[in-house]
Amino acid sequence: MRYRDAGVDLDKQRRLHQLAAGLLGGGVGSYVRWLGLGGVEVALHVDGVGTKTIWLAEAGRLEVAGWDCLAVNINDVVCDGFRAVAAVDYVAVAPGMEEAASAVLRGLGEAAGRAGMVILGGETAILPDLVKGVDVVCTVMAVREAAPRRPEPGDYVVGLESTGPHANGYSLLRRLFKLDEHICGGRAADVLLRPVALYDGVLTLMKEGLVKSAAHITGGGFAKLKRALHGLGAEVELGRVPCWAEEVLRRGVPREEAYRVFNMGVGMALVTDAPRDLVRRAEDLGYAARVIGRVKEGGPVAVDGVVF
Repeated sequence: MRYRDAGVDLDKQRRLHQLAAGLLGGGVGSYVRWLGLGGVEVALHVDGVGTKTIWLAEAGRLEVAGWDCLAVNINDVVCDGFRAVAAVDYVAVAPGMEEAASAVLRGLGEAAGRAGMVILGGETAILPDLVKGVDVVCTVMAVREAAPRRPEPGDYVVGLESTGPHANGYSLLRRLFKLDEHICGGRAADVLLRPVALYDGVLTLMKEGLVKSAAHITGGGFAKLKRALHGLGAEVELGRVPCWAEEVLRRGVPREEAYRVFNMGVGMALVTDAPRDLVRRAEDLGYAARVIGRVKEGGPVAVDGVVF
């Protein structure tokens, strides 16, 4: 089964991104665009939780949607050396699901407190006919605190473990699994609905000079690594992927498709010329980290033999 079989055509999504790019201005990063205001580079970035909320509502875990909404944005902006300082949210629900918004906001508050952010406002809407469940979107304001550097051939790629699929590919996951079935030694709900890992510590590693560039592995899978390499190639070997990712492959998702949709257990890829120091410091900050690849002069980005 492929992502388009679940209703998500990545090629069509790419064309939409190309159309939207014509509207954009400001400084250009790998994940964000920014403006200079009073000598400070300030970025706005928006992302949402997507169809993971369908399962979170069924499982009674919508606090996770609030957490995830901030986490996915924070993880994007740190790749360009920005720290998220404030956010606004948008929570839309179907009639009869008003309490769902309260749960989302609790999770949002928890994530904001963990990241040292301020919630400046938001919009909650009850939308009959238009929304059938819950839709959660956040916009963050971020300020530049570090500057990524260009990778060079011979640099290393270090992977930070994910907590699960994070917030991507759920339209496909919902076709493959049922929440109440048992996989990987537990209930699917417990394995597949963990909160997104918060990689705000990557900014610390970048400021310390240990990280040259970073890629948040989200929608599009390991194609995102190309953003951090600026035209260079890479050979990456993940080793054994986590059980949930093995199960995705076992249930019929082609290998190439899986690596283009899911993070396969690596939520953030970091480029460095000091791999041992980076792994040690990342572990100091609470991340499970390991060297997964090398940067090459040219050629494609290959991850476990899948070419991007």
